[in-house]
Amino acid sequence: MPARPQVSTPFASREFNGEVMLDELADLRDAQVQQQHLNDCALAARELTSLRASEAAQRLKHLASARFQSQPALASLLVRWANRLKTEPDVAHLASHLQRLAVTAALVSAVRRAGRRG
Repeated sequence: MPARPQVSTPFASREFNGEVMLDELADLRDAQVQQQHLNDCALAARELTSLRASEAAQRLKHLASARFQSQPALASLLVRWANRLKTEPDVAHLASHLQRLAVTAALVSAVRRAGRRG
């Protein structure tokens, strides 16, 4: 029986959903990317999980240039990650990462709004 493909190095990093995600959040916030765009991106990435890595990478690049072209920071993030997809498990890891990114952005935004009220 052939071995299952392992997740690629960038997706296996301990900081993938830690420091990497926080840096991405800061960049997206600085670029004023709206929450709705992050949510749309996470939903679109989830639809890619059944695809091979090469096809998912092509679709992510297409999403970046078509659907998210008005959000250059988000489009750039998608292209950067698309270029790192090597194995099928990478696709699911990236979809999960983008979902966590959207959820975390929403939580941080809510905490900031609450802090300004208090």
